[in-house]
Amino acid sequence: MSDRPALQAASTLALTGALLVPVAARATDGFDPSDPEATFSDDEAVLFDLGGAPTWNRVERHRDPDPALFRTEDFPPGGAWRDADPLSPGIAEAFGADAPGSDRFLLHFGPGWASADREHPTLLVPGYGTSASGVLVPMARHLAADGRAVFAISFAHPHGDCFQQAEQVANAVARIREVTGAQQVDVVAHGKGAISAAVYLAHTEGAAWSETDGSRGGRYSAEGTPYRGDVRRFVAVGAPLGGLDSAFRWTWAHPLTGAGDDPLLPSAWHTWYPSGSAFPLIFEDLRGVDLWPEGGDAFPGHPQLLRAWDDEHPLPGLDPTLGVYAAQPDPLTTYYGGLGLWSLSSGLASAVEAGDSLLDRLDAAGIDPAVQVAVVAGSNPLVPPSGPTPSGLALGGGAWGDEGPTFFAGLLADVVAPRFPGLSVTDAELQAVASGELAFGEVSGRSDGVVFTASAQSVDGLLSRGAELVDSYEADLNHVDLLFASVTLGEALIARGEASPEEDGWLVPVGERWVEADTLGWLAALLADGEVEPGDDDDAAGDDDDDDDSAPQDDDDSAPQDDDDSAAAAPPSMTSCGCASTPTAGGGLTLLAPGLLLVSRRRRR
Repeated sequence: MSDRPALQAASTLALTGALLVPVAARATDGFDPSDPEATFSDDEAVLFDLGGAPTWNRVERHRDPDPALFRTEDFPPGGAWRDADPLSPGIAEAFGADAPGSDRFLLHFGPGWASADREHPTLLVPGYGTSASGVLVPMARHLAADGRAVFAISFAHPHGDCFQQAEQVANAVARIREVTGAQQVDVVAHGKGAISAAVYLAHTEGAAWSETDGSRGGRYSAEGTPYRGDVRRFVAVGAPLGGLDSAFRWTWAHPLTGAGDDPLLPSAWHTWYPSGSAFPLIFEDLRGVDLWPEGGDAFPGHPQLLRAWDDEHPLPGLDPTLGVYAAQPDPLTTYYGGLGLWSLSSGLASAVEAGDSLLDRLDAAGIDPAVQVAVVAGSNPLVPPSGPTPSGLALGGGAWGDEGPTFFAGLLADVVAPRFPGLSVTDAELQAVASGELAFGEVSGRSDGVVFTASAQSVDGLLSRGAELVDSYEADLNHVDLLFASVTLGEALIARGEASPEEDGWLVPVGERWVEADTLGWLAALLADGEVEPGDDDDAAGDDDDDDDSAPQDDDDSAPQDDDDSAAAAPPSMTSCGCASTPTAGGGLTLLAPGLLLVSRRRRR
């Protein structure tokens, strides 16, 4: 897996550079990293999940008042934050609004952050449609148990502009350095969040992110903080580095949006003609939820993720070998633009342009050459059908009628297996697909159910300025499970599945994949300062290093010791969250396996 000598050499280079080049902690001129707008601590509700289990030690709300860079962003129907949603527990309360302005962000403090003994803090960045409290708690607690000061950011808009979010990543790093005294921070970012983080890492003085001054990229070019050398390692988890084209590739959900359903992803159609385009006076205007800013801009960050994949993976609507998956209305006119039988679209290329061709510009810029890069990609298309996945293409029970496991076994054999060599799906999982607890996601090419595996591994652009790839890890996991897989949590899933085989038997193979992949263990080893092997008691600077400037006790006047309920003890183990025991309803597993909460939410609907 890891190239350990290369990683160690890169680490030495980065540490040397950090000592030679002092870096200021301040980001944009108006942002003050020492002055949070609000702080939540002690027993406030935003520090707990829906089951009452603790999530964070502390949450801060920050604001960057730069009026030129930050603009109010529209929220899609059903897209505002809800505290009762397992993907966003307490987020609306912490922001003080269910549709906050994008000049604000939340910074979540992991357990034991003030007493952590690792040199480099870690910032976790969530992806599309979710928050730090929705999916990042297991990762945060796993890394905290490894002795790290862990923080996570929640953006104000779950589908927000990547340029504005890039600036908030810069601000979050500045705040982390303020409270820890660290020179550099490690950044671990999931999905869309990795694109936002990479934009900051690539931004330089005078960079041009758009040809238009007033566009999002134009404002960021003028106002965004150039990269300050304050990130040591960048890990992109399930990130669409090579782009995605789901909204144009899979069109069956767009009529549902036109009929009034809350959109799971933006519409690639401007107009839907429910009686057919031969009757142009009968139509639904979808401009408020499409990929272009005219008429409403509810998904401002999505066009920035787009790139065509039709050359490598044929469009489902043109590939009869996909069987039922080929039933995509207006595949050609949607992807390439034009008036179809049911819709009007400007096409993928137009939407890419509307997103300032961000991925092309990011590839041309490349991230700073001193940043060490690692990527994680998934290759299992079985996804939770209700969750933080922008695919809008999940096929499971109820999608095409009341098909049973036999139907989906045929779909697996005829459609999925040829595109996913080595994929293993158990009878219990096929039953879960038939009952709607799992679904096949992106299957027109090898993927994690959302992002093509090859896209998540497309690092050439990031490395174009000389940054080094220190590791690339591919796991038999879906897009969301990449964030959860560990031995402890996998064993908990297995125990739950074995305790209730009729209802939860499908959790056993999922848990087995988590144990085998152990992405959280891989991540902890990757981030280990000085490449200390897991289980070694040495820290980054050796046994005799007592100069722990990562948590100066006399410099953190904004974070008193009595605000960290675990500061006096060693970083809490995973058992403190209840994850090492057999999970029970409302217990630790609701905190540590949010995927199960997504299943529960689907069952309640």
